[in-house]
Amino acid sequence: MTRRLHLLLLASAVTAAPARPSAPPRGRRRRIAAWLASGSAGGLEATVEGRQAAIERILSPEDGLILLLVLDMVEDITRIGAARDAAAAAIEPLPSNVWAGVLSAQDGLNVLADPSPDRAAAIAAIQNAPTTGRAGFLETVDPAARLASALARKAPVRSAVLYLTDSEVGNYREDFTNPVINYSDTRDLSRRFPDALIREKSARLAAALSPSDAPVFAVHLAFLRDRLNEAYQTGLQQIVEATGGQAWFCRNLTEIPGAVAAAFERIRSMYSICLRLPERLPKNATLQLSAPGADWQYRTRFTAKAWSHD
Repeated sequence: MTRRLHLLLLASAVTAAPARPSAPPRGRRRRIAAWLASGSAGGLEATVEGRQAAIERILSPEDGLILLLVLDMVEDITRIGAARDAAAAAIEPLPSNVWAGVLSAQDGLNVLADPSPDRAAAIAAIQNAPTTGRAGFLETVDPAARLASALARKAPVRSAVLYLTDSEVGNYREDFTNPVINYSDTRDLSRRFPDALIREKSARLAAALSPSDAPVFAVHLAFLRDRLNEAYQTGLQQIVEATGGQAWFCRNLTEIPGAVAAAFERIRSMYSICLRLPERLPKNATLQLSAPGADWQYRTRFTAKAWSHD
């Protein structure tokens, strides 16, 4: 992946607020993406598996945000054009505390524009991004999430990944079609479960991404109804939701602008709750956030294991 170190160095410039001293280590740190549906963040408390978790910092929509926009569009030029225009329209009015970077998912993860408040640079990168090659979501989502998490660890900023993708299961370099192995054997499971490979791949990726501190979002431009692609699209949703993110699926061209705008708004309004977890938690833990008179939206189940230790 190109220019990764440069991106990490840029993270320190996104926020004007100095970092607070770290609390004495009591357990692993995790960041939880959350949204305040009503009320205020005052008096917020967190419990994990029924035990108190220290809230070290609450990053609100007024704090810095690094948004990595990953382009994975190679199929329908009409839908690609609509997605490009919608992304440009969403980036232009973003507040100054949002630094947007643009990456390509073709042939690995490549930086097209570094995160910055320069809207013209980001929009130019979107409009000039390559639209040839193979689908890249499955191959690049893990390194993209890791990069976004690493950026957030370098400074007190929120971070998120947004994919604009028209990927379909037949356009990957890897063959996920689970071809029938033995046509004469009626008990051959590949006859009954042609979508088994893509389901297994998605489940493995969702498990690998569950410890991510950066949520991943995706707008899929072309919902397909055949069995393999329905399994793939279900897997895509499973993967992003494992990180605390969300997916939108567009069934026609007219839905693309609204879906892209909704994704940008969801990311912009995100809180990032920085927790110090209790020790000796199970691998998969239950989280509860509560505050007087407030309604929070967040993932209640997450992997307590971190990608790296403090």
